[in-house]
Amino acid sequence: MNNPIYVTARFRSKKEKIGEMKVLLYQLTHDTLVNEKGCVAYSYLQDTEDETLFTSNEIWQNAEAESLHWGMPHLQEVLAKLPDLLDGEVEVKKWNRI
Repeated sequence: MNNPIYVTARFRSKKEKIGEMKVLLYQLTHDTLVNEKGCVAYSYLQDTEDETLFTSNEIWQNAEAESLHWGMPHLQEVLAKLPDLLDGEVEVKKWNRI
């Protein structure tokens, strides 16, 4: 199937690592948008009331494009750095449009 896939990833940054997290997410967003043709939209949002809370807003052309994202070198670099920045687990959800 060639249906778009919508993805959200919700997570918290350690309070003292918020600046580093924002730099990392900015670079990941840039690299994803520039290097991944199957990416329709990709951004991160920071909660207005809790500055440690972030979520992604991703749209992929299809499930294959989203799956390929996980193997990209720029994402692998970010995933290696995240344990030092995160406060808790990342909750990833995949969605279909109805």
